[in-house]
Amino acid sequence: MFALATPALAATNASDTTRADVTATQDITVIAHALPLAPSSTPLDVTQPTSVIQSGFIANNIAPLASIDDIIKFQPSVWSENPNGPGIGKAETMAIRGFQDGQYNVTFDGIPFGDSQDLHHTTSSLFIAHALQQAQIDRGPGSASTIGKATFGGTVGFLSKDPLEHFDIDTYGTVGSYDTLSGGGRVDTGNIGGFRMYVEGQHEKTDGYLTGSNEHRDNLIGKAIYEISPTTKLTAMASWNREYQNTTQGATLQQYAQYGDNYGLCDNKAAMCYYGYQPSRYSTDFEYLRLQTSVGPVQIDNQVYHNGFTHKYTESSDASDDNIADNGVTFYSPTTIGKKVATYSSDIKGKYTNAVVSSWGDTLRFQASTAWADIKWGVWFDSQHDSRYSETVDITQSSTPVTGKTGTAYSYNYADLGTTWQPYLEVDFHPVSGLTINPGIKYTNYKRDLHATLNKKGPNGYTSIDYDAWQPSIAANYRITNGWSAYAQVARGFLAPPIAVFQVDDPTELKPELTWNYQIGTVVHGRRWSLSADAYYIDFSNSLSAQTTIVDGTSESSYVNAGGAIYKGLEFEGQYVLAKGLSLYGNATLNSAKYKDTGARLEEAPKWTAATGIIYEDKHGPFGSLIGKWVGPRYGNDNGNVAMGAGYLDGNVAVAAGTIDDPTSRIGTTFSADLAFGWHFEHVAGLLHQLTASVKIGNLFNSHAVTDYAGTQSAVQSGQQAAYNLYWRQPGRSVFFNIETHF
Repeated sequence: MFALATPALAATNASDTTRADVTATQDITVIAHALPLAPSSTPLDVTQPTSVIQSGFIANNIAPLASIDDIIKFQPSVWSENPNGPGIGKAETMAIRGFQDGQYNVTFDGIPFGDSQDLHHTTSSLFIAHALQQAQIDRGPGSASTIGKATFGGTVGFLSKDPLEHFDIDTYGTVGSYDTLSGGGRVDTGNIGGFRMYVEGQHEKTDGYLTGSNEHRDNLIGKAIYEISPTTKLTAMASWNREYQNTTQGATLQQYAQYGDNYGLCDNKAAMCYYGYQPSRYSTDFEYLRLQTSVGPVQIDNQVYHNGFTHKYTESSDASDDNIADNGVTFYSPTTIGKKVATYSSDIKGKYTNAVVSSWGDTLRFQASTAWADIKWGVWFDSQHDSRYSETVDITQSSTPVTGKTGTAYSYNYADLGTTWQPYLEVDFHPVSGLTINPGIKYTNYKRDLHATLNKKGPNGYTSIDYDAWQPSIAANYRITNGWSAYAQVARGFLAPPIAVFQVDDPTELKPELTWNYQIGTVVHGRRWSLSADAYYIDFSNSLSAQTTIVDGTSESSYVNAGGAIYKGLEFEGQYVLAKGLSLYGNATLNSAKYKDTGARLEEAPKWTAATGIIYEDKHGPFGSLIGKWVGPRYGNDNGNVAMGAGYLDGNVAVAAGTIDDPTSRIGTTFSADLAFGWHFEHVAGLLHQLTASVKIGNLFNSHAVTDYAGTQSAVQSGQQAAYNLYWRQPGRSVFFNIETHF
């Protein structure tokens, strides 16, 4: 799926080679050498808008400790926001064309994964940049063989590095802003009788940009490949990640003015915002065993996997609240429902939550080729087990459980099983030279079984609902010339509702999200330049919008069908080689995401994005880049397509009844630039055969602009919305010094 290596773009058919073909091939090779260093590039043989981020860019421009959101942030129509600093803490926003995390697919070595509740991803608890070989962003549902639970929003795919063919010891370290210190190492065995493997470990600790938001993280990953025969290969991979952080919820504009732009949590033990009341612990693991072989003309690829996610955390009722007048805990009788037992006006109310998710699955793929077509078929199976509970606690009294009005301290307590079956069939037809037509069909069946001892608002006991859909697709790619192609795609997308739909009165009333995706585009690779352009139109039905449910004073999310929506836009990406090793890069997009009935804009959907930069590399000497990214205006909240009532304020200006877009959550255009430079040293001394030293500067111009809406404080008073709105700001300038050695 991700084997779209840039050098292959220059390949020609030797039997058809002419003088013109040779010249064209040489021309393409010039740009091909530059493409791996750019933030992303588009291959010629794609059937949907695609951006490939190769290892050269990741190594030269992304700090080794960075998370996945830092790797993809410069790509077309992509917007990510990490308020605690690059690679530090989780990304609060990671959107593609306005589709939010959980509405698009994320894969690791071809395996889809995500949280069982709503498919979101805690970016900082996953894989670090140093362990990754390549990333690919498919801004479309893909073909029938593109597996996953949310492919209609696109797919963000990551590939881990393979073991080297030679013995190598790789050490690396980073020091820099926010008292950040990290280090790691990797050992490769080299090829020993067809067997090769590596083991890598990394540790990082930092105070983070936001006050009180310290973090420490450990990552381990190992991968082994055994070439059993020329046609059979066995691959095993295992990773383990552990993270601790103090979780922030954003801050009001008044708090930023009072405490500073880097305010996150306070150091006042008497207030709910105290950092010590917000500990969060993550643990993840990912393992697979993959067999690739062939039987006659049929190629077989079977991947059995497991991934786990554990999140244990305590947090106050509102980590953004610095007003001690909002404190207070009331205990109720567990036997006489509704009877107050005691009230402690200065105590800190909070919750303790424990979530354990474990997924087991198998991807089984077959492919057979004939003179006129490549036939692909297979099936994906995934069984995801989820057990979680949350209980109200009195943090002041050593997190003693607080019995509420209902006679229990629990807000919810349930076990959930999500089962996915996804068979598919697709054919790549080659009716004439240069033309590939790719029809396909995929069937998705998703069943959720919920065993709720205590649900948030929905029914307790056992509930089971099946969601299914046929997902036809057809795409074509035509190679107009050796370096110019055009493509088109029509495909249906599907996403089953998240667990929150089971936490409303009647979950059977909610329907799965469906889309029809229409896309056209073209890709050109000239001698010194490359350009890609595309247009998309996505008809989105049954769009789900988050609503808030209050359970014993604690806010929890649930969902409603907010009707249909239309996503549409134009995207451009290009690169121009100025001289050997030196090139310009840029992309620009126009994006629209609006509800059909009202024209209200969907939340977190910028009107436009753009990026530009200059990149240089001498593989045996200096390298550097300066890249900037603009994100156009957007709304942080869309009110679920529901009109507001009169008196909803934006500052001191009244909002008329019937207003749809929330003016208090509007965010203006923001800009940030990153600078990276360094030097490759070779044959340094003795066993040290390579050393790379670099500096990575994030947010070069030190912008502190408000970048996102983060919700509303729980103490909000009627008619005073704006004063209690929470926001995120850009983290200030950061400087990280990196060194990497190979022995």
